Amino acid sequence: MDTQPVTTQTIANSVWAVPSLARSADGTINREENAKLIKHIEQGGISTLLYGGNAIFYHLTMKEYREALELISEVPADSTLVIPAIGPAYGTMLDQADILADFNFPTAMVLPQRDVISSAGFSAGVRNVSQRLGKPVVLYLKYGNVVSVEDATALVDGGYISAIKYAVVREDYTRDDYLRALTDKIDPKLILSGLGDQPAIVHMQDFALGGFTTGCGCVFPQMSTALLKAIQAGQWDEAETIREKFLPLEQLRDNLGPISILHRATQLAGIAQTGPIIPLLSEPTEDINAQINAALETIRQSA
Repeated sequence: MDTQPVTTQTIANSVWAVPSLARSADGTINREENAKLIKHIEQGGISTLLYGGNAIFYHLTMKEYREALELISEVPADSTLVIPAIGPAYGTMLDQADILADFNFPTAMVLPQRDVISSAGFSAGVRNVSQRLGKPVVLYLKYGNVVSVEDATALVDGGYISAIKYAVVREDYTRDDYLRALTDKIDPKLILSGLGDQPAIVHMQDFALGGFTTGCGCVFPQMSTALLKAIQAGQWDEAETIREKFLPLEQLRDNLGPISILHRATQLAGIAQTGPIIPLLSEPTEDINAQINAALETIRQSA
């Protein structure tokens, strides 16, 4: 795995894939099946893996957390950047930071929350965790204005932030005062569009963001890689054509749950046996699985 510090060039080099975490039938983390998924993503041209929401890092036990870190630090290629998540609770962040000290990940992403926090308090927690790790962290902005522009800017200026994943849902992604204010204060190349392939074009064209994350690109990594290249080349019509190909699966994720749909889609696509979805999430019904299969087939035919 790549252990070099994250830079704006690192952000631009690859789409950031956000994969599921495969488990055996008994719920334990499955090394062999995760290796299949990682290899599939890498072979599609993606060299950054972000283990966060889709991997359900929110609900790992501390024992599982160490097991997951061992797996994702050992299996990927030497050139692959791997970023694990920490949190979202402050106590969890501190305990996980102590475990992370035994590994060489160049950064970690702080999972977002919006309850029982204030902007100043959350920012203080991020600073403390960054100092405890001895390295900057990825700031995940999922809820508008929960972290103020001023506090986010101060974290960046203080050297505590390696990148920002921006994932605030909007009805119209061209109209986003919060993101505009952030990019007025912070180098936009430090910020990634964090909502998958759908808003990536708008975020990178209108706000000059440095890259984007992908969930569906874990299933179709070549398409996400092609989308990034088209955007970076300013080939907007080509980029739009690729974006639309993802719609059947993206719409299911938007309507029925992004994490559980991707977890099962990865298995139904024949990439890896992802196993059971752990609580506090639940399994898609057979009817939903049929819809996932139909979406996968539609995308295959359009590729």
